Amino acid sequence: MVKLKNVIIEADYLVSCNERDQVIKDAAVYISKSNIVAVGTKKEIEKNYSASQIIDGKNKILIPGLVNTHSHSVQTLLRGQADDLALLDWLKTVVLPGEARFTADEVYSSSLLGFAEMIRTGTTSTNDMLTTHNTEKGIQAAIDIGIRTRIGKMLMDVNNAFPEIIKEDTETIIETVTKQIEKYHGYDNQRIKYSLNARFLLSCSKKLMKLIVETQNKYPDLMIHTHASESQEECKEVKKIYGKSYIRALKEVSALGSETILAHGIWLDDEEYKLVKETSTRITHNPSSNCKLASGICDVIKYHEHGVIVGIGTDGPPCNNNFDMFTDMRLATFLQKVKYLNERVLPARKVLRMATIEGSAALNWQKTIGSIEVGKKADLVLVDVNNVNSLPLYDPTSHLVYAASGKDVSLTMIDGKIVYQDGAYKTFDFEKLKKNVVSYQNKRIE
Repeated sequence: MVKLKNVIIEADYLVSCNERDQVIKDAAVYISKSNIVAVGTKKEIEKNYSASQIIDGKNKILIPGLVNTHSHSVQTLLRGQADDLALLDWLKTVVLPGEARFTADEVYSSSLLGFAEMIRTGTTSTNDMLTTHNTEKGIQAAIDIGIRTRIGKMLMDVNNAFPEIIKEDTETIIETVTKQIEKYHGYDNQRIKYSLNARFLLSCSKKLMKLIVETQNKYPDLMIHTHASESQEECKEVKKIYGKSYIRALKEVSALGSETILAHGIWLDDEEYKLVKETSTRITHNPSSNCKLASGICDVIKYHEHGVIVGIGTDGPPCNNNFDMFTDMRLATFLQKVKYLNERVLPARKVLRMATIEGSAALNWQKTIGSIEVGKKADLVLVDVNNVNSLPLYDPTSHLVYAASGKDVSLTMIDGKIVYQDGAYKTFDFEKLKKNVVSYQNKRIE
């Protein structure tokens, strides 16, 4: 990790994602320690500030770090092992058994690999679900690599035909979670925040959901993160148990609210959209995952019409195969245009905000990250626009959503520290990680 006391980052364009969606040409940002101190043109910044390092941003766009509102870093070692399956089959036959087999070292390597891909492709913050065991290894991976994250143990006490090994005793779950909250919630100057990751209602008893809500109420800024209304089959199974639809069932167990984020949220009726709005519950839209698992299309426009905050997430490698938020930004807007047969819905400006400032608001982090503004954390990304897919360049915002790729990222900074630059990771040994990953791969092939 490259630690700099103060630094100036220059760029041909700065896309701020602030309230005015300000775009500055020939721009620069002055950073001191972990915070943004000044934003303006190169001339303005260089006139008023001096720095220990100036990062050249020629042929670059400077953007806020992308905010991934739903990820499963721990599933990265299962990439390519669960293709072309429906959601519940996908869980039962590959993902849950795969998670159950992971050793402590494999949890660490899988999580580290996932976070490395996020950082490489411009994500600086993520909302991450681990698995049921060796959770601290996944959290340690986030600590070591330097990513900003809400993260926590996966909570499951009912198997419902899922692998028995993956579920745990209800009381033991809460005891473990409480210890982990005390240890990690707010770690490293709030860079790591714990989250209560109830997998979904099919794997969590009513008793566990009650205890999760009680635990949340004991701690400030502790979010519940769960899957909801992802597939029609899943919704039918929840109705068998609760006698009501998914969102109504979550309301029954008091799990909705401004500190709850629901992954997917596809199959809702009109009353359920109102419930999400009235409780200020957040939604994370995961377009690639929804397409690959044929789950359906999340109605982002309807959520926006109700005033619901919606972020964008990649989900995990078994149902997306990568953590590239640029891919999911583009797909998010394309799906709404097709759903509404309207080329104007969810334009580039709006979808970029969903991946930055609105994503941060979905995680209750909008005061800290999500836009390039004075006083916010220096979570910043430089995107190279000198590649073949970048020419010609007329509108930087349009380019970021419709033409750019995570592979165009040349620098990722988190908390004022450079964690990735020009093909090199600054916080861990990538070659060592690759050896561990190949070792796991070979073991599974054998």
